[in-house]
Amino acid sequence: MTCRAAASFLTRRHGVRSIALCALLSVCGHALAALQGENLLQPLPTGFRIANEQTEGSASLTEMVPTNETVDQWSRMVTTQVYRGLSDASFFSKYQGQMKDRWAKACDVADVQPFSDGSENGYVTHVWLQVCAFKDKQKKPEITLFKFIQGRDATYVVQMASHFQPTKAQLAEWMAYLGKVTVCDTRRADSPCPIDESTRVTVKTAPEAAK
Repeated sequence: MTCRAAASFLTRRHGVRSIALCALLSVCGHALAALQGENLLQPLPTGFRIANEQTEGSASLTEMVPTNETVDQWSRMVTTQVYRGLSDASFFSKYQGQMKDRWAKACDVADVQPFSDGSENGYVTHVWLQVCAFKDKQKKPEITLFKFIQGRDATYVVQMASHFQPTKAQLAEWMAYLGKVTVCDTRRADSPCPIDESTRVTVKTAPEAAK
């Protein structure tokens, strides 16, 4: 998938969040020993359920909300995007740029706060916060924390969104959760997968990983 094609999947849904219509999502309780190739390891947040899964071409999407909420009526949402076959380093700037533009057009007040740019388990990662607010108090604000992971077989983006202003403690919880979201590759010593087979995780496996 090219950067241009991936960007074309971005759509407006659930307020100002621009998310990709997406693909292969394997949510399972597989033992970690079963992992092969490159994988996104993501726990299901406590008290959340998987409410929506979509596929379009080589992109995949899953949306998770509190157990008593829906994708149309939610206070918090975790969204995971997987762009299979896309490992172009330039995609990050295109993705973030489109998100900034869409929020600037949709919100009365739009703000972007970079948190970190670095490397985790051998993968380039970016974390930032976007805030959307409205002069009309009847419209709910939207605060979203993003984690972007540039894989070798795919690109991964996890969003944690709320329709309320999180406290410092809540934001710390979000950061702690995103810290558990990682990518690993059984083929690479510099990106090892966990060896604790008792751990049960939400696994999104990149396609066509070499055996």
